[in-house]
Amino acid sequence: MTKYLLLLFAGFSTFSLLAQEPAENWTDINLAVTDDQVTPGYQQFAETAAVLKQSAAAFCRAPGAESFSAFQSEFHRSMDAWQLVQHIQFGPVTYFNWNFRLQYWPDEKGTGARQLDSLIAGKNEAVLELDQFARESVGIQGFPALERLLFEDNSQQQLSDDAFRCRVAQTIAANINDMASGVHAQWVNEFRTTVANADERGFFESAEDATIDFMKALVEPVRRIQQQKIEEVIGESTGRERVRRAESWRSARSVRNIRMNVIALENLFTGSADSDFQLHNVLQADDVEVISANFDSLLEVLDEMPDALGVVLAQDDGREQIQDVADKLDALFESLEAGLKNTDLYLGFNSLDGD
Repeated sequence: MTKYLLLLFAGFSTFSLLAQEPAENWTDINLAVTDDQVTPGYQQFAETAAVLKQSAAAFCRAPGAESFSAFQSEFHRSMDAWQLVQHIQFGPVTYFNWNFRLQYWPDEKGTGARQLDSLIAGKNEAVLELDQFARESVGIQGFPALERLLFEDNSQQQLSDDAFRCRVAQTIAANINDMASGVHAQWVNEFRTTVANADERGFFESAEDATIDFMKALVEPVRRIQQQKIEEVIGESTGRERVRRAESWRSARSVRNIRMNVIALENLFTGSADSDFQLHNVLQADDVEVISANFDSLLEVLDEMPDALGVVLAQDDGREQIQDVADKLDALFESLEAGLKNTDLYLGFNSLDGD
C-alpha cells in the first residue's frame, strides 16, 4: 500500500514547515489549490473511471476469472481516486446530483439494494440506455451498487450466468465514467474561471469566500469521517459494532477509504512545495505545526492497519485501534478549529458537529 501511495502521489510534494504569517492572497491561494490539488485529483478520477468502464465491457464480452479480477481491481482504483476527491463537496460535483449519484451513502434503510434487485428482476433493457439510466434513482447509479454486484460471495458466477445483470454492472461503470469526466471537464472549462474571478456577481461573493469553501473541504470531512465512517459502525460499546454500516464493507476497504481521505486532506492542507501559495498559509505558524503533527500521527496509525474494518475489529485489540483513529480524528478537528479561531475566517454552521 505504501508503495502504491508513493506512486499515486508522484508530483504531490510534501512541505517543510517554515515560520510564516497568515496570508491574504486569497485568489492566489485558491488557484494554487485548484491547479495543484483539485483538478489533478479529478483528472485521476476521470482516468481511472475510463479504465473501469473498459474493464466492465471486457468482462461482459468474455466472462472469466481473469477478466473478473481485472474488473474488481479497476473498481478499487476508481474508488481510491474517488476517495481522494470525496472531500470536495462544492462546485461541479454538485451539478446534476453527481455527488449523490456517484456514491449514495450512507444508505441506512437499504433503499439502493432493494432498487437494484428490482432493476435486475425487471430485465428492462430500456432502463440501461445511459441517458435513461442517469435519470434513475441515485441508489443504483454509483459505487455502492457496483460494489454489491462485484463483491458478493458468488458475484463472478452471477454476472457470468445472467447477461442482463452483467449489463447492469457495465452500465453503472459507464455512468460513473460519464460523471467523473463531467466533473473534471467542468472544473477545467468553467469552475476554475469562477474561482479566479470570484466577486459578488458570481458563485462566490469574494475570493475570501472561495477560500472559506476550500477550508470547509478540509475541516468538515474530518468530523464526517469520525462520525459516519467510524462511530456509526463501532457503536457506543463492545458488542454494539455494526460492520455492515461501514462504507465499502463488501469490498473490504473501509479503512482504506479513511486512509485515502486523510491523505487527500493532508495534501489539501500542505499544498505543493513548488507554490508560494498554500491553504495552510491562512493559519498561524504555531497552529500549522500542531495540525501537521496531528496529520502525521493519524496517518502513522492508519498506515499500519488492514484495509477492512471488519478485519481490524476481529483482532483482540481491534476496537481500541479503531477508537484510537477516532480520537486522533477528533484531535485533528479540534486543532483545525483552534487554528481557524486565530484568523478572520468563519466557516459557518457544521451540521455534523452540532456547533
